[in-house]
Amino acid sequence: MTDSDQELVRRCQQASGAAFEAAYRELYDLYSSRIYTICLRVTGNEEDALDAAQETLVTLARRIRDFAFRSRFSSWVFRIAVNAAIDVRRRRLAGQRGSVRTVLASGEADPLADAAADPDRSDPLLDLEGRESVEMVRRALASINPRFSSLLALRYMEGLSYEEIAEVLECSLGTVKSRLNRAHAALREHLARRGEGPPAGG
Repeated sequence: MTDSDQELVRRCQQASGAAFEAAYRELYDLYSSRIYTICLRVTGNEEDALDAAQETLVTLARRIRDFAFRSRFSSWVFRIAVNAAIDVRRRRLAGQRGSVRTVLASGEADPLADAAADPDRSDPLLDLEGRESVEMVRRALASINPRFSSLLALRYMEGLSYEEIAEVLECSLGTVKSRLNRAHAALREHLARRGEGPPAGG
């Protein structure tokens, strides 16, 4: 957490009325576009992303006094955003609610479970954007499992380290690396099926 973040959070926690609104507006200006970007990558469309971002910002305003400074404030914010985006996407697609923990821990059959992709290799999203369009990347992310699209968004859109992602998702470092392996494989497989990327086994 930066000194600026910490100061703003403490101001929000200690203020009320107009003073709270002023402090929260500064936090909003710092985080709203990043929240929207994460939500867009997970939900895949602007309408759902706006809904998820709005839910995130409302939750942030309501719960900011609960933040106890035991983690980075940004990690706490991104966790709320990922949860909201997965909720919105799953409600739209299946009428089911989800959360980061339940999605990551789900026992759904997954043909990519043993994928051997290396999470330390070059960014597949940046490679893809260099060859094709940003819109194609968005469609691809919206078509794979939201647990994977949220990981890829945190890693490559927000540039978080594995340790920071583990903090956001409240899971182990090993789980992050394993899930990123599978996320890379899922993205490659989706693009290969559509003829928009390298073969899934390549």
